[in-house]
Amino acid sequence: MKLSTLMYFGGLASIFLSLANYVQGKQLPAGEKKNDKQHDGNFVGHWAPSFFILGKIFEDHERA
Repeated sequence: MKLSTLMYFGGLASIFLSLANYVQGKQLPAGEKKNDKQHDGNFVGHWAPSFFILGKIFEDHERA
């Protein structure tokens, strides 16, 4: 499997993991863990652009 494909899958996985954490945090009763889960979801969601950019870089490098 190409490295660029792995990076694209990593970007998609981070989006779904972010969504799962955020929704799970919304469903918890009010308290500290609720905010922690929502913040974890936001943090993981910021990884997606990095994975997609790396995927594009590796894809261009593989074509050359």
